[in-house]
Amino acid sequence: MQQTNDEAVGDWKFARSETMELLDALSDEDLAFVPEGEKWQPLYYQFACMARTQLVYAQALKTGSMDFAAFGDPSLPSKFEQNTGEALRKLFAKSSAAWADAIADSAPNVQWPGHRASVSGHIYRLISHERLHHGQLISYFTLAGIDLPPKFKANWAL
Repeated sequence: MQQTNDEAVGDWKFARSETMELLDALSDEDLAFVPEGEKWQPLYYQFACMARTQLVYAQALKTGSMDFAAFGDPSLPSKFEQNTGEALRKLFAKSSAAWADAIADSAPNVQWPGHRASVSGHIYRLISHERLHHGQLISYFTLAGIDLPPKFKANWAL
């Protein structure tokens, strides 16, 4: 089982490296970009959501239960206050440290609504969330006229 978890952690690290490559390609001005329309959030919101979600998933690894009410916990950093590159990098450092700690000391599995997930399955759910944001970020970059970073662009064959 440890080998499976190691593989999942490696896959998560790769996905996160792409997130950081995207973040590093943006200025604070770029991060404030909001596409036209009522439903869009600022670009920085996408990154803050990934880091906050990682904190909730880390908590689930520790407790053995995925509690979606945790997303409403007022002690989580605000997605609207994490609006600069520096603030987002600090939040990612915090969430990644909590994640690494949770994986090292995780419950044997995580109770999700209606089923149990292995630790590696839980990790892959977080990767799926991050990859969803990558797709959204491709749209943001395109709408803002910002070039996608070269490695990210090559990895996605764009």
